[in-house]
Amino acid sequence: KKEKMMIKMIASDLDGTLIPEGTQEMEPGFFEVLSELLDRGYQFYVATGRQYANVRRLFDSYADRIGFVCENGALAMAQEQQQYILEVPHEKAIAIAEDIMSFPETDICLSGVKACYIQPRSDWFENQMVNVLRNKTKMFQELSEIDDQIVKIAMYIYDFPKHVDRIRALLNEKYGDFADFVWGGNDWLDMIQKNSGKGLALQAILKEKGWKPEELLVFGDNQNDISMLELTPNSYAMEHAKPDVIPHASHTCKSVTEKLREFLKEQS
Repeated sequence: KKEKMMIKMIASDLDGTLIPEGTQEMEPGFFEVLSELLDRGYQFYVATGRQYANVRRLFDSYADRIGFVCENGALAMAQEQQQYILEVPHEKAIAIAEDIMSFPETDICLSGVKACYIQPRSDWFENQMVNVLRNKTKMFQELSEIDDQIVKIAMYIYDFPKHVDRIRALLNEKYGDFADFVWGGNDWLDMIQKNSGKGLALQAILKEKGWKPEELLVFGDNQNDISMLELTPNSYAMEHAKPDVIPHASHTCKSVTEKLREFLKEQS
């Protein structure tokens, strides 16, 4: 019989992890497993690049029982209370946004606490944000109109494989001392401030609860998950994860739902 893990909290990425890449639907059976975890007293955090309003809606019936690490760790919420926030300084946000918007191959999304702000170059992108991702979205004409705390900047890159390396290199060269530009999945490049990320937000939450990193179990698949995969020895990268992500996790798995079912069996 396997030794029981002393886990108190579980955190999982969404896109490419709990939501198979390229879809908008949660892994089948996940919510039953989540119910059992919560009923047995485990804490669960969604750790995602998505915005809070979007993810809260996705977990609608569980929203008051779980926690949310959103915007790649720049904002953490539980029971509608802010647990953690890391704002992008206003001047810096404007400068980076102007540079991103100067690339004809990108569409920008500035995530604030109140909404996300876009200036769509295509009907497809507008539809993607508003109807597919169903983000709480506001259109802007001028960056100066945005009156909100910006917590994340991301760009959708058209013809991603062709343009991403060049765009990423230029942004890294100019802003590399302030932030990293990492793959967020589904043709998105995300900006993550130095000394931030999902791992740091989770670390702050653990500290507040008086728990150790080894009492945390995490799942992820992309570059924006590396900081949390490195946080705990109980980390799983998805088998299909990017090759540069897998070495940062202690284990790999095919399905979060299956792995958690196994975990619950072992703990009973």
